[in-house]
Amino acid sequence: MYNDYNVLFGGETGVGKSVIVKDFLMTGDEQFVSAFVNFSGKTSCKNLQDAFEGNLEAKRKTLLGPPAGKKMIFFIDDVNMPQLEKYGAQPPCELLRQTIDSGGFYDIKALKFKYVSNTKFITACGPPGGGRSAVTPRLFRHFNIIWIPSLSTQSMKAIFSAILKGNLELKVGGFMPAIFADMIIKSAVDVYNQTI
Repeated sequence: MYNDYNVLFGGETGVGKSVIVKDFLMTGDEQFVSAFVNFSGKTSCKNLQDAFEGNLEAKRKTLLGPPAGKKMIFFIDDVNMPQLEKYGAQPPCELLRQTIDSGGFYDIKALKFKYVSNTKFITACGPPGGGRSAVTPRLFRHFNIIWIPSLSTQSMKAIFSAILKGNLELKVGGFMPAIFADMIIKSAVDVYNQTI
């Protein structure tokens, strides 16, 4: 984002895409302001247009932008969730693409083109399937893509054990909490693996 590039985070469900991005945006530089938009199967172009107009200031009649001296970062989660229309397009994704390609979008009420300035996008999505669709390369060509791999069972156990043992030792103290932590983590990871 510091180099004015849009970024797409991809990965399986549960790898932490949204958590990583939200943490980055909440602890980021003060020159940036951010807004979060969650796409779903029922997201429409109107929803995305309302998000733009609700989070950006009207600089002029046909210009939207962040507050003076700031840059806007929109985080669009589950960008590949909108349902496909009859001919295979995803209208909210096409509006996003138009906004990036043309620097704005057409306001269908005012019948004017509204420019969007000083705005970049971070998106996140999982692979197609289970309600998620493949998104057109016309949109994804505007993004640097980062794939977040799934954790191995051993990695999950190591990470979660360290966190749980640390918390148990602080709150309870002693040797017994470490034994319980191992059993809890093994059970939780086994349930997770069986569920997925």
